Amino acid sequence: MNILYLILAYVSMEFVAYLSHKYIMHGFLRSWHNGHHINDLKRPDEMVQNNGFEKNDLFFLIFAIPAIILMIIGFFYKFWSLVWISAGITLYGLTYFVIHDILYHKRIKMPIIQRKQGSYLKAVLRAHRAHHKPKNKNDFESYGLLLFPKRFLKEE
Repeated sequence: MNILYLILAYVSMEFVAYLSHKYIMHGFLRSWHNGHHINDLKRPDEMVQNNGFEKNDLFFLIFAIPAIILMIIGFFYKFWSLVWISAGITLYGLTYFVIHDILYHKRIKMPIIQRKQGSYLKAVLRAHRAHHKPKNKNDFESYGLLLFPKRFLKEE
């Protein structure tokens, strides 16, 4: 049952990420997120490399703090389902970090995982690139990370 909590938390985080990206990052906290899109205008034909700290990185805390609180409460009160939910949120955060910050923005050089990518991962990166460098308003709609329009699987 605990693994189910982990999986449900992980999957749910994709929807949390989508909604928070669309309505918070591109909404009332856009001032934190704007700098994340600035470099896109400077180099429109390549993946954007960003090695510095951005205000956008503060969103990490918005997602990490609830997971940490759930884990502390779960361990303290021996309420293990909270620990597994926290683990699912944390694993999604790790996935997001690897795909978004290491593979797409190349904020950390890790050649072993940056070399070869399967068709799904390439589609994930294409969808994120479309969000950063939209050719049309439908491209900009890719607010999630792991779920995106099918057309990104078909592109080469």
